[in-house]
Amino acid sequence: MKILKYKKLSRGRYKVTFDTQELILYEDVIIKNNLLLEKNITISLLEKIMNENIYYEAYDNALTYIEYKMRTEKEIKENLEKKNYSTEVINETIDRLKKENYLNEDKYIEAFVNDKINLSKDGPYKIKRSLYDLDLNIDKINNYIDNIDENIWDQKLEKIIEKRINLMKNKPLSTIKSKLKIDLFNLGYDNSKIDYYLNKIEKDDSSIIEKEYDKIYNKYSKKYSGVPLKLKIHNYLYQKGYNTEEINRIIDKNEY
Repeated sequence: MKILKYKKLSRGRYKVTFDTQELILYEDVIIKNNLLLEKNITISLLEKIMNENIYYEAYDNALTYIEYKMRTEKEIKENLEKKNYSTEVINETIDRLKKENYLNEDKYIEAFVNDKINLSKDGPYKIKRSLYDLDLNIDKINNYIDNIDENIWDQKLEKIIEKRINLMKNKPLSTIKSKLKIDLFNLGYDNSKIDYYLNKIEKDDSSIIEKEYDKIYNKYSKKYSGVPLKLKIHNYLYQKGYNTEEINRIIDKNEY
């Protein structure tokens, strides 16, 4: 086979035109095999070149994959597996990335956690679970997150609670606290810390329950009276999240 011409492409690649076919080869492969001087290629040399080129191609694909976002070893392996590279090629690519410091668990954990703190509502336990799923070193994950200033988590919690309360301002306090407790736990915050901040919430539900009472009274009083009416009102308000003490107070206040 004879090399007829080269055409430079992006990312250190060349389109090499042979007398029988065209191949995309990486510059390092061309130089390593002295193709700029050697114009006549044997079949065995061509096979060698193509095999070597696969390694450079996998490495280039991995670099493209991590160009805009840090990746873990697991993510890179899965990405290369989808492109049908062999285990040998993938492992060699991973080793090269590590040697060139493109794969650094400490830096990845730091960047991941800082992004979650600044760009999400996630708490420490949810962040840990996300990192565990990436097959990173558990001790490194725990050590980094456990040494974060507690004030950071406190500020995030307070901000989330404040926003949620504003969104649920027409709900009774008991409903707000119950919903917040579940949501904050799912976001990965510590139970004792959640309870501490929820216990600090104060809210006057008197005007809200008054409106609810008036609405349901006007509806049910057309069909019921006496004890049946009282039970209907009680059950309705209870389902809305008001406790028995609040319900009895409003019913007694508006005794009919």
